[in-house]
Amino acid sequence: MEIQHLPETDGPFRLGRHVEHDPRSLRYAHGVLPQSAIKSVEWTRRIPILDQGSLGSCTGNAGTGVLGTDSAGRTASTSVIITAAGAAASHGLFTAGEHQLDEGFAVALYSLATILDGVSGQYPPTDTGSTGLGVGKALKALGLASGYTHAFSIAALNSALQTGPVMIGIEWLQSMFDTATDGRILLDKTSPIAGGHELELSKYDATTGEYWVPNSWNASWGQSGWGYLTTADLTWLLSQQGDVTVPALVGAPQPTPTPTPTPADPDLAMALAAHTWLTAKGL
Repeated sequence: MEIQHLPETDGPFRLGRHVEHDPRSLRYAHGVLPQSAIKSVEWTRRIPILDQGSLGSCTGNAGTGVLGTDSAGRTASTSVIITAAGAAASHGLFTAGEHQLDEGFAVALYSLATILDGVSGQYPPTDTGSTGLGVGKALKALGLASGYTHAFSIAALNSALQTGPVMIGIEWLQSMFDTATDGRILLDKTSPIAGGHELELSKYDATTGEYWVPNSWNASWGQSGWGYLTTADLTWLLSQQGDVTVPALVGAPQPTPTPTPTPADPDLAMALAAHTWLTAKGL
């Protein structure tokens, strides 16, 4: 397993997500529900839009957003409780007790992810960026998630969204720093890559095919901090070394029926991109 560092160019906001494909992730593929079970969902976010400022902590911000957003059978709060066992596994970054889900928490979660995902350097002091997989590991280490799965197709992503928010890791193009007046993130495939970005995804409109994300660039961006990607645009972005991490948060019951991964039809572009990357790394 290796990590691909996505170079970051100058832009109005910080990014910080890197590519990490682990062959073991294929054993934890999120299942696909029947199309008839896919409905529009809008999971309520209980915490404000965060602001990562000049720090490349988007992965920690996305993970914090998921913790502060409702899921099936789970009403989120503005804080979480970390047990003594979770604190002991946090490399000294968290103490046992109640923690507010704010920017400080997101930075600490990002710092833990830099340790667990093996990115060169460690924050602090080195602002290396991180990965969605690293944040999944951090949530599990803290005892806030029992594990995590991975959606390898749009159908699997839509299925995961039926029970709660997810995290998406995508390339961010220069054009995407701007949104249309209705919040649509402007994807121009000819635009240069600005870097990689990790976002919470918590709203899906099955009628319009819009996927809404609360960003971590303060409420001045998009529509009060929110923007959306069309199905076509998100499908393309995920085919460009994208990934979807689905944390199984503690306190959230398993969906009924539990989706099974075996009949999942993988998106060919996503599967090919992951296979090509892993093959090139000799994995």
